[in-house]
Order: sequence, then C-alpha cells, then structure tokens
Amino acid sequence: MPDITNVNLTFQRKVRGLAPLSRFAVRDDGSLAVSVPDEMEVRTFHIVRFDARGRSQVLETYNVETLRKTEIGKDGKNFVGSSDDHCYLFREGRKSRFMTDRRASYTDIALAEEGQRFVVAFSDLLASGHALALGDVGGRLLWTKDMPFPVRRVAVDRGMNHIAIVGETGDLLILDPSRNTVLKHRQEMALTAVATNGPGRTMFAGGGGVGLIDADGQLLWFTEVPGEPVDVGLDAQGQTIAVLLRTDDASGRLILFSEGGLPIWDIDFDEARPTGLSVSADGGHLAVSLRDGTAIVYELQYGERFAALDSAQVMQEAQSARESGNWHGAVLVLKERLSAVPTDTAVCGLLAETFGAFRSFALAAAANAEAVGDFAEADGRLADMLAADPTDLEIVRCRRELRHRWSTAALTAGREAAAEENNSVAEARFLDAIAADPLNTEAREALAAIRQTAATAAIVKGTSLLRMGQFSEAIAALTEAQRRGAHGSEVTGLLRDARVGEALVAGNALYQDRQYAAALFQFKKVLRLDPDNAEARQKVSYAQNFLQDNQLNERFSRLE
Repeated sequence: MPDITNVNLTFQRKVRGLAPLSRFAVRDDGSLAVSVPDEMEVRTFHIVRFDARGRSQVLETYNVETLRKTEIGKDGKNFVGSSDDHCYLFREGRKSRFMTDRRASYTDIALAEEGQRFVVAFSDLLASGHALALGDVGGRLLWTKDMPFPVRRVAVDRGMNHIAIVGETGDLLILDPSRNTVLKHRQEMALTAVATNGPGRTMFAGGGGVGLIDADGQLLWFTEVPGEPVDVGLDAQGQTIAVLLRTDDASGRLILFSEGGLPIWDIDFDEARPTGLSVSADGGHLAVSLRDGTAIVYELQYGERFAALDSAQVMQEAQSARESGNWHGAVLVLKERLSAVPTDTAVCGLLAETFGAFRSFALAAAANAEAVGDFAEADGRLADMLAADPTDLEIVRCRRELRHRWSTAALTAGREAAAEENNSVAEARFLDAIAADPLNTEAREALAAIRQTAATAAIVKGTSLLRMGQFSEAIAALTEAQRRGAHGSEVTGLLRDARVGEALVAGNALYQDRQYAAALFQFKKVLRLDPDNAEARQKVSYAQNFLQDNQLNERFSRLE
C-alpha cells in the first residue's frame, strides 16, 4: 500500500475570527471552504472558498449568533451550525432552526459531504438523557435515537452511509442511516474524537492515544500520542490517517500515521492552538485551522516509502513499534518492506524473529488472562497473533484448546447457577459456552432446559394476567415466553386473546371519549384477530354511524 513520502505546504492564510474547519472542508483540488465573520457587521458571517493558490471568493453570507461549530457541504451552498442550545440550517441563502419544538443542549454535529443530510447529538437541559437525530438541510427530522451513554463526538462518512458515535464511557457505536447498530466497540477510557470512512476503518482518540478499528470492531492498533487530541481525520480509502493535538495551551502538533499505526510525519504549531482538521477524499490534501485565525493546506505525496528506505531504517522502525507494544505495526512494516524489496534477507530474518517474540508474548498474555478466569481476553490475545500470522499452527492449536476449556468452564458455571436457581446467570454462562464452542451440544441442551423453564413460567404469568384483564402486562409476559422458545397454538392463542382484550379496552375508552375514528381503528383491529367477536362488530357499526352524523353536521355548517 502506498505510504506518505513527502508533505508540502500549499498555502497559508490568516483571517480574524476563522471558525474551526469542518470535516470535509478541503477538496481533492486543494481548495478550502471556511466560515469567517464580517469585519464590519455584527452577527454577519461569510462562507469563503480559498482556491488551490489561496485566493478567496465569498460563496454565501448569513446572519446568526456565534456558532460553536459549523459544518459546510462541498459546494459551500448548504451548511449547518450549532450553538449550545440551537441548531441552525442554511440552504441556498435561507436560514431555519432545527427541532424547534424542543429545548435541548447540542453536543456535536456532522454534515455529509454533499451537504444534504446531517446528524446532531444532543441532551436535555439537565444532561440526564442523550440522543441522536438525523435531519436534512430542508428542516425535516428523519429520526431520533436515544443513546445509552453521554455522547462526546459524532462523525459520518462522506456519503452518510455510516454514523460513528463516541462517548465519555469509552463506547463507540456505528449506525447505518436507518439507525441500526452496525458494530460496537469499547475502550476503558473516555473517547474524545472519532472519524470513519465506512465500516472498513474507524479512528478514535482518547486516553492519551489514537486507535483504529476494522469492520468487525476489532482494534487494529492503538498508539500513544504526546498531547490532547483535538480531532482525527481519514480519507475515503483510509490511507491518510491523521490526528491533531494540543500539546499545551499555546501550541499543537499534527501527526500522520502509517496503516500499521506508526507515526511517519509530524508538524508542530508553536504559535497558536489548533482548532480543526480536514482531509480530502483522495488523501492528497490536508487542512488545519488554528486559534489565531490561520488556515493551512498541505499537499501529501504518496509512494513506495519502504523501497526508498535502507534496511537499517526499516528495522529500527519495526523495533520501535515492538518496544511500544505495537506488534501489528512492526509486522506490517517488515511485510511492506519485503513486498517492496523481496531480496532483503535481514528484514526477513527480523520478521521471523518478530513472529517468534509475538507468539511468546501472546501465549504468556493468554495464560495470565486465563489464570484469572478472563477467557475472552485470553482468546483475544491469541486472535491478535493469528491476525498477524494466520499460518501459525501452534497458535491455532492453543486457541482451539483454550476455547474448549472456556466452553467447559462456562458450562460448569452455568450448571452451578442453575442448581442455585439463578437462571439469568445460568443462561448467560450457557451462551458463553456456545460462543466458545458452537459444537457444544451439552451447553445447547442445558440452555434449552433453562429457557423452557422460563417460558413455562412466563406462560403461567401471562395466563393469570389475562384472566385479571391486565392485557398489556399479559402481552409482555407471553411475548417473553415466545422469546424464550415457547411456540405452538397455546401461546399463540393466548397472545391473540390478550391483544383482542387490549384493543377492546382501548376502543371502548376512545368510544366513550367520542374519538370515533380512533375507536373504529381499534375495533377493526379486534375483528382482524377475532372475526366473530360480537362486541367489536356492534361497536364498529355504532362508531361508523357517529362518524357519518359528524360528517353531515360539518357539511351543513359549511353551507351555513
């Protein structure tokens, strides 16, 4: 894979009051879209495009309070912005507010590259509930989704096909545009920045470092960095990997990484604190904004870096990665060198030695984890080694044996919990046993017995609630019975009776409240479930008559 071989400064401009760069501000041709305040008019701002030579052109002018964050589409005509308590939409010279019917505190906002749809993270005013909303610049609210943790940052890929969310709890989620969860990842630290180019690569920052995960949510690497991450960035292919850092109150640093997580280029900003980072889609340009109003665009040049280096440099880079605990990075450096220079026997020898050292490290780490009962951690250590060298038969054998011991231990723990009638714990352990060894039929049989017991109890509870007329609670209990594996005509019939009762109760309440259309809907629902229900048939007739009378009265009122 090509790597960064050179970085050049394309242009640098200073504009007083420059807003932090939006994620997709820089384009493949090196031009840059920014938001700047008017020098004369209060609350007046301009969207300005700098071309590849740094010449400026005003694209749009807008009036608004000072925004904490502004996200600009690639044409500069559509953009969104947020303050602490408002979200504003700008489209073709028109301004509107988003979600005007609710009061919220806005955390972060991310706009797709084409400038049509965006995602905003917000909480209630007491910060007790957190949520995500998808909208378009026309003002439509497409959906909202409650979040189980305080959201810190949100990012989208260029086509708005994936949404990445990180929070203070260390959780990282990726959703699709229909708000389904695509993957979950968790770190034992607060996460403060995120960028994604789709399910293949997602980058995060937190805990004094930056990391990269793949489409399965597996951590590819984690590298410590000397400062507080301000933002992270990826291009569309995932070859340009960058982090912008604040190293103290008045300086910062930009670091570029290799695919294996090794720092390969860095630029210091000694005069001003950095505020924003943007990477072009093709990875050919990168832009940074500073607190003093400076906007800088760099050109990145790619080539076969490992072919140009001498053997000693490559080996030193690999050794540095090993010493920092980045085994994957070390292996990748050596493999890339051998791909570029197949005759480098010294590097080949170091790769073989690195595989041996990595194997010893993985086996020792796995043994330590297993000793304290953490089979998942032990399995993960061996899986890391196999990701680097899938042909290592010793690790394959050790992992197979570990998973057998894991499954056996989980099965034993599950049986002990079942004997103590702690069925929820027993079920969780049986599921662990099956996950460790999908062919463990004993665990599957034990799980079936636990679930059958729970399903039977849920049916008994649902039947009792049905007799007492507590239809909603009965539906919940019977649905739980089905989830536990109860099937057949008995549970289906009870569930139908409960839904019939629920719909009749709701219909009668609406009927008494003279909400005849809504009542009619409930009575017709009853007849779909129970076509011979006499009460529902009668109430359908009554409700239809009342609706016809109301329509006649309205017609006469209009004639008068």
